[in-house]
Amino acid sequence: MLRLALRNLWEHKVRSVLLGLAVVAGVGFVTAAYVFTDSLSEAFGEAFAAGAAGTDIEVRATTTDEQTEGPGGAAFTRIDADLVDTVAEVEGVASARPFLQAFGTLAIEGEDRPPFGPPDFVISWSGGSYFMIEEGRAPDAPDEMVIDSASAESRGVSIGDTVDVAGASRAEPFNVVGTFGFAEGGSGFGATFIGLTFEAASDLLQIPNEVNSIEVVTEEDTSTEEVLSLLETVLPSEAEAVDAATAAADQAAELQEGLSFFNTFLLVFGLIALIVGAFVVYNAFRVVVTQRSRELALLRILGATRAQLVWSVLIEALIVGLVASIIGLGLGLALAIGIRQLLAAIGSELPDAGLVLSLRTVTVAVAVGMTTTLLSALMPAFRTTRISPMEALREQIETRGVRRWWVWVGGLALVAAIALVGLGVRQAYDQAALTGNTRPLALIGAGCLIAFGAFFLLARALVKPLLGVLGSTATSTAAQLGRENARRTPRRTAVTATALMIGLGLVATVAVLSRSVEDTILQVLEDTFTADAIVQPAGFDALAGIPVEIADDVSAVEGVNDVARLNMIPADLPGDAGETLVVGVEPETVDLAIAFEDVDGDFDDLGPGTVAVQRIEADKLGLELGDTVELTIDGEPRPVEVVAIFDLAGEVSDSASYYIFYDDIRQIQGRPRDSTVMVGFDPEANEEAVTERLSEALADYPGVTVTTIADLEQTVRSALAALVGMVAGLLFMSVVVAIVGIVLTLYLAVFERTRETGLLRAVGMTRRQVRRMIRFESILIAVFGTLLGVVLGLFCGWALAVGIVGEGVRFGIPWVWIVAGLVGALVAGVLAAIIPARRAARMDVLAAIAYE
Repeated sequence: MLRLALRNLWEHKVRSVLLGLAVVAGVGFVTAAYVFTDSLSEAFGEAFAAGAAGTDIEVRATTTDEQTEGPGGAAFTRIDADLVDTVAEVEGVASARPFLQAFGTLAIEGEDRPPFGPPDFVISWSGGSYFMIEEGRAPDAPDEMVIDSASAESRGVSIGDTVDVAGASRAEPFNVVGTFGFAEGGSGFGATFIGLTFEAASDLLQIPNEVNSIEVVTEEDTSTEEVLSLLETVLPSEAEAVDAATAAADQAAELQEGLSFFNTFLLVFGLIALIVGAFVVYNAFRVVVTQRSRELALLRILGATRAQLVWSVLIEALIVGLVASIIGLGLGLALAIGIRQLLAAIGSELPDAGLVLSLRTVTVAVAVGMTTTLLSALMPAFRTTRISPMEALREQIETRGVRRWWVWVGGLALVAAIALVGLGVRQAYDQAALTGNTRPLALIGAGCLIAFGAFFLLARALVKPLLGVLGSTATSTAAQLGRENARRTPRRTAVTATALMIGLGLVATVAVLSRSVEDTILQVLEDTFTADAIVQPAGFDALAGIPVEIADDVSAVEGVNDVARLNMIPADLPGDAGETLVVGVEPETVDLAIAFEDVDGDFDDLGPGTVAVQRIEADKLGLELGDTVELTIDGEPRPVEVVAIFDLAGEVSDSASYYIFYDDIRQIQGRPRDSTVMVGFDPEANEEAVTERLSEALADYPGVTVTTIADLEQTVRSALAALVGMVAGLLFMSVVVAIVGIVLTLYLAVFERTRETGLLRAVGMTRRQVRRMIRFESILIAVFGTLLGVVLGLFCGWALAVGIVGEGVRFGIPWVWIVAGLVGALVAGVLAAIIPARRAARMDVLAAIAYE
């Protein structure tokens, strides 16, 4: 049986290659995911271990996953700066260096940085840590700075330049005295690092009494464990001391976790490619078993057992899976290298420790490839047990119709899918994922998965009627024969088209979801953007806010009529209701800041100790006007009276559902900051001119940006277009696998119809007509799969958009993507037919007629 399997693979080399290609892509994605993350783990581990060589102990915040409120602190934990002296006095401590880090802004004249691009970090240069000077020297004066070498090159900064750096307030000039690199090479993943003296960093960031960590160097003859024990006795509960190796490992793990979305993305698309490939392999082996029925029956006559026939098919599948897995490993390594080079090309070079191909990765890749191939071939293999020796007396061609139970099961599955999606949509109308309720989204996702399965089952019943309609334009004899060839084997055609349906269906789902979300956001902006411009933080740290004096500067700009200030602070809701962001508003300017659809009560009553609540949140907690709700802010319970219940304009819920008096938040904040400033222009003023004057007035604040509704709309379009492009690009691999499936199916069909094709050639069909027949069949299969995918994409894309946004979603149809999909199907059909059509046209007529 082994020799028989090897002979079949060798004698049908094209079929074997195409079968392997159907599995290679999925294995490649899985391999790339593990190689990339393992390489990152090794690189970051070496980088932080090398950087920690100059430090023995690190003192840091006890709960590292808590966030620090305040400028530059939304992503960093900090401890009391007085602990530096406390730590330095501990026996065995040679030195204690404070370290401070927060978001800042490097202002380069004429530079146009993307609003959501890599951030700028301001750090205190301690002379140790994880950086080393490459050129120049370290800063030792308040007006000196160093910058990481990768950013210096990409942003055109040189030693001797004077550049502006902003922290929590106005920008200040600094002289560049050196550049530094990261331990073990690499860059900051596109981020810019600016090193200042500790005092300069503290002043610039307006963080006078806190540090992120304390780097401790012990005396030479002192045990690190002894110092750690002594530190435990003097540190407060909110701080802890760990050895440098532990701190380095934690920091490396944190960075890897931040980049883990690459791993998830690649694994998801690897799974999709494997599922599509499984359809291709299953269909191919089923057709091969059907075509070899006579051969397998003869083997039964010669004494082969049913088990041996099963193994003859499974051995072929195992060999194909093994070879495809090995090739997929190579593809995965190439993908991992490509990802690293792509990141380096966009300025996000990572530390390089070489590619790490672990035994785990090889085992998983080979297991995934072989298991997928084996399971796909299992049902066709067991079908050989139903082949009787009598079948050796006749040529077997699959012409069986569709079994009725497939239609019933598919119909019931479709009903279940619609019911699940309908339930999820109904619940999302009340509360969607945007407001923190992901249960409707989970129901919709499950319904969409079932819908894909239902369409797979129903596709075989749709082949004849739908292809009859699609092929009704066929006027030539060759095209009509191509149409009937696709219709007479509905199960084979359906499975082949399903592979394409999955890939294009997912692309269509993402495109429809993106377009619907985009249309919804743009409509909401139009309905709710009551101001003419908004002043907000320019960088990553939205919660850091902007200086409160900016509102006064904006008010003084010619052409500005009104200014509304908003501030924001995290809060805990009563009971198990979770967390939220409480927004501080001024009653007299709230209409400029927020657009309301309906308000019960009056915002004029909003004052100290009161709150206005969005209706969807009030209904959830059972709140009415006059009720008291307890908000826990900064660890302190604060009961507030409900004086207004409102609906936001735009029919879309907002996660920030609680509005309290602006001065209440300002008093709570240790360093008062505004989250945003809304600006209303003079109706008779030129909007572009006023916007330009605003930007000029705020030139000393590079950490803030002036945004109009047009700017917001463009940002939304660009971000979603980039997302769709990236996802579609990764899904393209599964579409390629599906096209390989069409090629393989037609290639096998040509063998099956050898005698038929020979007779057609004998009665006068030309080679050109034969090619046209195969090509038309291929196009019909491709278009059939594309149409099923588009229908699924429209349905699932709309439902997922509702699950995310809620009742106010605007259903958007991405006509460009749909037209591109249909045109692509025609092109794919033509390309997929090249090899099968060429072989059919070149058949020897006499040999084909004699073929059995």
